Amino acid sequence: MNIYLTGPDGSGKSTLLDAIKNEFRNRGIKTTTVWIRSPKIFSKPLMAYCRLMGYTKYFVKDGVKYGYHDFSRSKLVSFVFPILQYFDLRITLLFRKKNNGVILYDRFVLDTLADLMVSTRHLNLHKTIIGRLFLSLMPSSTKVFVIMVDESIIRQRKLDTLHDPNLSVKLRVYDILAKDLGFDIINNNGKIDETLITLKNKIFYR
Repeated sequence: MNIYLTGPDGSGKSTLLDAIKNEFRNRGIKTTTVWIRSPKIFSKPLMAYCRLMGYTKYFVKDGVKYGYHDFSRSKLVSFVFPILQYFDLRITLLFRKKNNGVILYDRFVLDTLADLMVSTRHLNLHKTIIGRLFLSLMPSSTKVFVIMVDESIIRQRKLDTLHDPNLSVKLRVYDILAKDLGFDIINNNGKIDETLITLKNKIFYR
């Protein structure tokens, strides 16, 4: 069994995953945590090009540095970058050592796909050939839970999202992925302990 918590930055995934890891440990079950997000191998030269052309932007607000991609300005980049990212991710997975026990995914395939959907503004990317190739990289035994939080709460909780111009789109993308792919949505607007109870019930008692 593999557990994958996905969702926008600031939704509380890492905190929840640590708690789930402790629960498995208490039950005598070994776990391995995997964090992979948007590796850059073949796509690295294209990233440099995007920086040069202004498709990747950075700004500082209230002492916090923000960065985001606007690949939608170029049809070529929007087409090529997801393909390169797929091969980057595939190669990264190919050379990872074999994991034992239950695998807990913090950042993985869906997060890379979500990043691409945001940066290209291609909100149906998961339905395309390259999108389906991304999804095929996830082990079939993986239980996926999409952790969602209201935009205003995320901006309060996580400082580096306060002025993120893409946060609204990111939330929309994760909602689209969850609904289109049939993943459970876990609302984490309230207390983390209450969310954890809901999550544990779905993982251990469903």
